[in-house]
Amino acid sequence: MKSILVVQTAWLGDVVLTTPLFRELRRAHPRALLTALVTPLGAEILAGSPDLDEVVALDKRGGVRSLLRTWRSASRLRAARFDLALAAQRSFRTGLLLRASGAPVRVGFEGSGGAWACTERVSWVASAHAVERYLALAAPAGGAPGRADPRPALAVLPRARDEVSALLASEGVGADEPRVAVAPGSIWGTKRWLPGGFAEVARRARERGLRPVLIGAPSERELCEEVASLAACGAVVLAGRTSIPQMSALLAACRLLVSNDSGPGHVASAVGTPVVSVFGPTVPAFGYTPYGEANRIVEILGLECRPCHSHGPARCPLGHHRCMREIGAERVWAAAEEILALG
Repeated sequence: MKSILVVQTAWLGDVVLTTPLFRELRRAHPRALLTALVTPLGAEILAGSPDLDEVVALDKRGGVRSLLRTWRSASRLRAARFDLALAAQRSFRTGLLLRASGAPVRVGFEGSGGAWACTERVSWVASAHAVERYLALAAPAGGAPGRADPRPALAVLPRARDEVSALLASEGVGADEPRVAVAPGSIWGTKRWLPGGFAEVARRARERGLRPVLIGAPSERELCEEVASLAACGAVVLAGRTSIPQMSALLAACRLLVSNDSGPGHVASAVGTPVVSVFGPTVPAFGYTPYGEANRIVEILGLECRPCHSHGPARCPLGHHRCMREIGAERVWAAAEEILALG
């Protein structure tokens, strides 16, 4: 029986955007054993995937310890004796893992840090959406990217759904009360829209009969508390209180999500919840918008300093942060209203 490995140890959003590749590989090789090597967060988000037989987590943090973990992962891959290996992440480390897999066919991107380890290479098309770029890897692996379903999809675990229902009930949120999720955080400082803007969106959502639910990592709880305090509308703060599967279940139970250019937007879209994304230092042309026509992007066009970074620096290089400061809450809420009007 053929065994296939996909290495995708980039950010959470990248893992979500790789799910159409998993699905296409499953379609092309229905009897193969399909394994994904991802980060610990990636492993959590892929729990319950019908397209994967195994998910292996590699924690890349921690200097020397990270190297030791990579070595152990390489040894495990070598022992698995894969027939086919694909590199969705473009790093040198991924090249090492691909080569260590011992797979006779190894597929990756031209010009990537790990291209040296690949027997087959596909073009990295900068103008394409990331979903399409990752799907292109399926072609040398026997897939048909042009005919594949490009929509990212995540499983919502029944247990996580029940846990979220109980958590919301403990906060006084009714089972049938409509909700809007708000994710004001980002690991990149300049990708965060202003707390006051998110607070105004939360207020308007409450006035429309939607309960705002603020989500994020434990490190973003203080930011979410600030937004809730500014909004003064009964917003529920769940930042740092949900696991990744629970976050997926929570987003699936919301009418929409308002967020920055960050991971929760991709998760929401993949569980069928439309997204309003605020883009500042990064631009949609990078190919990392939440996938799907139901989503909306709010940005300031015409700023010569955009984009200033591939991710978003910790501070604005010019000191003015106009790309975020000049986005008014009325524009973001108008985008949300467009979504809500569609039902």
